[in-house]
Amino acid sequence: MPALLVSLGTSQAIVAEAYFLPGVSFDAVHVLTTASVQVDEVVAFFSEQAPGVALTISRVVEMNGLDSEEDHFGFNEVLLRWILDTNTTPGSRYFCLSGGYKSMSAAVQKAATILGAVDVFHVLADAFITTTDGKKRLPLSTAEIIAARNGNHLRFIRLGAESGWPQARNLSAVAYPIAIVSTCGVVRDVSAPDRGLSTHLHTILERSRRIAGSWGVLAQLPFPELATWSEGDLAWLGSPIDASSDQDRRWISQLPKVELHCHLGGFATHGEQLSVVRAAARFPERLPLILDRTTPRDWPCPHPPLGLDAYMKLGDNTGSRILSDPGCLRAQCHLLYEHLVANGVVYAEIRCSPSNYATPDRSPYAVLSEIQAAFQACMETRAEPTLSGPPRSQPCHVNLIIIATRKSGGDRSDISRHLALAITAADQWRGPQSCKVVGVDLAGLERTETRAAIFQSDFEAVHRVGLAVTVHAGENDDAEGIWQAVFKLNARRIGHGLLLGTYPDLLRAVADRGIGVEMCPYANLQIRGFAPLNNSSVYPLLHYLKAGVRVSLNTDNIGISSASLSDNLLLAAKLSPGLTRLQLLWLQRHALDTAFVSAAERASMVSRFDVSPP
Repeated sequence: MPALLVSLGTSQAIVAEAYFLPGVSFDAVHVLTTASVQVDEVVAFFSEQAPGVALTISRVVEMNGLDSEEDHFGFNEVLLRWILDTNTTPGSRYFCLSGGYKSMSAAVQKAATILGAVDVFHVLADAFITTTDGKKRLPLSTAEIIAARNGNHLRFIRLGAESGWPQARNLSAVAYPIAIVSTCGVVRDVSAPDRGLSTHLHTILERSRRIAGSWGVLAQLPFPELATWSEGDLAWLGSPIDASSDQDRRWISQLPKVELHCHLGGFATHGEQLSVVRAAARFPERLPLILDRTTPRDWPCPHPPLGLDAYMKLGDNTGSRILSDPGCLRAQCHLLYEHLVANGVVYAEIRCSPSNYATPDRSPYAVLSEIQAAFQACMETRAEPTLSGPPRSQPCHVNLIIIATRKSGGDRSDISRHLALAITAADQWRGPQSCKVVGVDLAGLERTETRAAIFQSDFEAVHRVGLAVTVHAGENDDAEGIWQAVFKLNARRIGHGLLLGTYPDLLRAVADRGIGVEMCPYANLQIRGFAPLNNSSVYPLLHYLKAGVRVSLNTDNIGISSASLSDNLLLAAKLSPGLTRLQLLWLQRHALDTAFVSAAERASMVSRFDVSPP
């Protein structure tokens, strides 16, 4: 249904002249003018000559003319909302630029560029009417305009179609309504409540300009959204993090984050959270007594470091000691999920050992089902809209990794059970919105006799069903443990990998293959120690980044380490002086790129990763 949109000044004849655009039969005509302009001749023309045309005339109240810049911007806001209010589409709109002040015509042309049109045109009438003194004048009355059309005295200058901005295609009158003050027949008085639509379009334009200006460096940015940042914000992003700065701490706390290395059993190990988990027990009489596992006085940055055994003992009050109780297990999952959301984590892979929590009346599969159901319920609750509209906060999507723990001695039956459980569960929960099992983790004792090559045959079934593999390696064993994890178990990620840099060829192979390295700053510091806080060893984070390794930063055991993911990101800046904010964002992109998700899920997460300037 072709529709004519016209801005009107003092010459009412313009509307009728524009209506005679050759080759078009208009079904609707929409006129926008100021409060002081007369419109009776327009109404009369369509009543007499085109009674079947839907005519609307909108007058901007409290605007008698466009005499100032303020008037122009006010009219522009009404104009944009008026176009949306006509309920026309870019494929049906025809804009006439001939009516009103020059600034009105300019605003109409700009609006057509933004919102789209079939055609934008001018109409010019010849001065062919002879006056009593012999002079020629323009046609004014309905009869004279019809005569001008019949005598070819109307000339049309067609400027062509406007495709409109792609970013403006979803704009609607519902989101940006025009205010109707009064209505009388086809004439109504209107206004705009604010400049919201103009401001929104200006923001779109500025973002588009910045993207165009950043086109050559898009590949150097971890997220396309960064191309919309100003030069000043990008310069700030490329500067080193100041971990003592309130601004950096606030920015990091608000930053969307990805967690790839987090143990379920390492949460709620002390204090109030442990009390909450124990209080949720279904069988409280069966719970063991709380052990004295007080953290060192200088925790969470001990000097000297504790070593792995002492570190793990700090988590003795949780894990299999209490998570065999279904109430405690559910509370542990819920508390961990709320902690992730509170720290801005938007995607997490949580590691668990269901066989360790099983009891004679609850199989490992039943335990895993309870874990999955608890996280699924948390995700669905967080995703529900509130009474006022959107969700309370951005939900965190949780997937699960099954831990297969290597031990001293030759018995690998526990590993077989965990791998079989992972394979079975991988077929149970599917779909992008489901909490599901996405991989297995070879964890536990890192020694020469427990390196990955020993378990190569055990993992064949895991690879055949497409489950991903991550391996704890290079934390307490040397780089040979990493080599075997990569080349014998085809690990997609390495847990910690602190000694990777000692083998340059292996470092290059890990980088070239895109294998992720899951570093956990607080756990690494507490177990091994690093300069400048409690050892002379240099934390290898920057070395790995410069070598092109896909490093991610994670928590490991939130409760034991007494540190959130935000805390770990800040500590990384202390352990790696010179770490820039841009590199910190690359760490998040690496986490997304090495997450155990499908390509479609990864692309969706990257597109929704909202990073804002400070």
